[in-house]
Amino acid sequence: MSEPSNKKKKCPQCGKKNIPEDKFCTNCGFELKEYSPGDFVIMEHLKGSLYGSIACLTIFIAFMILVTVAVSSQYGIQAIIPLIIIWPIVIGFMFWASRYLRGLSKIRKFIITGEYIEIIVPHKPYFRVNWSEFDAIEVQKRDHQTWAVLPGKVIIGPRFIYFKLIFKGSNFTESYEFESGKDFKRRSRKEILIALEEFAQKMNKDYNGPTKK
Repeated sequence: MSEPSNKKKKCPQCGKKNIPEDKFCTNCGFELKEYSPGDFVIMEHLKGSLYGSIACLTIFIAFMILVTVAVSSQYGIQAIIPLIIIWPIVIGFMFWASRYLRGLSKIRKFIITGEYIEIIVPHKPYFRVNWSEFDAIEVQKRDHQTWAVLPGKVIIGPRFIYFKLIFKGSNFTESYEFESGKDFKRRSRKEILIALEEFAQKMNKDYNGPTKK
């Protein structure tokens, strides 16, 4: 007799339903962990951001091709010099964007239990720290504004926001930095910082960072 569907564990990676005894998804191999009701668990992917970015890049490339054809048709050989300047910049941007968007479709995790804090983000080193190892949590925010210099103008690019989590003990210091909007969704970032503060109070640890109050 098959297992009732409401007792099956749904894989957050591919959506397949697995029986309760499965420790790994039978379809994609994703690890299926059990967490207690008091644990803070975020498991998400950023496929929506990936697909939206790919659509924007496609439109941008199509636009640049149309501009190139139009400029070449109107100015002929005189258009070669500006095009030689612009297209390496465009290709460099496309290469950077392809590396930046890599891994957005994969699952990332931020888990806080009464024993440890675990962070898993694709293409970043695995991170885990036990509450017994440190006495305080410090959260540092860092902004990075991108820009590019083109002939006669400065173009302001996207702004990136990073949060560095520093775990400090008497003989222990570990840190982990994640990017808001790429490593975790902006909504999730707020939930993470709130959960860190709440768990720090519960575990009698100092907390220095953005507060929910």
